[in-house]
Amino acid sequence: LSYQNLATNAESIAEYLQLSDSERPITTLPMHYSYGLSVINSHLHVNATLLLTQASISTREFWDFASRQQATSMAGVPYTYQMFKQIRIENIELPSLRTLTQAGGRLSTPLVKYFTDLSEKKSWQFYVMYGQTEATARISYVPLNILKEKPDSIGVAIPKGKLSIDAETSELIYQGPNVMMGYAESSEDLAKGDELNGLLKTGDFAKQDKDGFFSITGRS
Repeated sequence: LSYQNLATNAESIAEYLQLSDSERPITTLPMHYSYGLSVINSHLHVNATLLLTQASISTREFWDFASRQQATSMAGVPYTYQMFKQIRIENIELPSLRTLTQAGGRLSTPLVKYFTDLSEKKSWQFYVMYGQTEATARISYVPLNILKEKPDSIGVAIPKGKLSIDAETSELIYQGPNVMMGYAESSEDLAKGDELNGLLKTGDFAKQDKDGFFSITGRS
């Protein structure tokens, strides 16, 4: 991944999440994981404050820290959201929380609906997203006003990106400045130039509905 890949993806994410320097995300995901690093980069892009913790979301320590330090957002993979429901996040005192983001695998439709309804009650923003590590991190998102209507969708491409479907194979294709240069299997490979030219075959099958929104139907 190039510096441009990292920088443009951080910028695109900050744009559609409408991030500002008032944000205070808490590190629910490890930095060495592409989604976790993406949360850090997109918030540093807007000069936000990062709340750093290694405490598990299953501990009182984590929630006390999140409340005391006025966390404004939390990011999670499907397992994180299973845990959020199990511990009944709605009953935890989080007066500053305003955004939940989800990626890193498909969240079940019942959980999407559960957190969509909960976010409405709590006046939270709940973003469901789709990503590929080969495209730095996130490459699509479901706009807030669409999620209730399309809980199975991965939405639309992020700013500066483009999604399409191969007419012959139904494979989802992504194009954008955040696509990696290629795979490196040795140190010598790091000296190669850009081998993909911004085009990534995701390995996922997809369909596009009449409104232009995409959904995943399987894997190659």
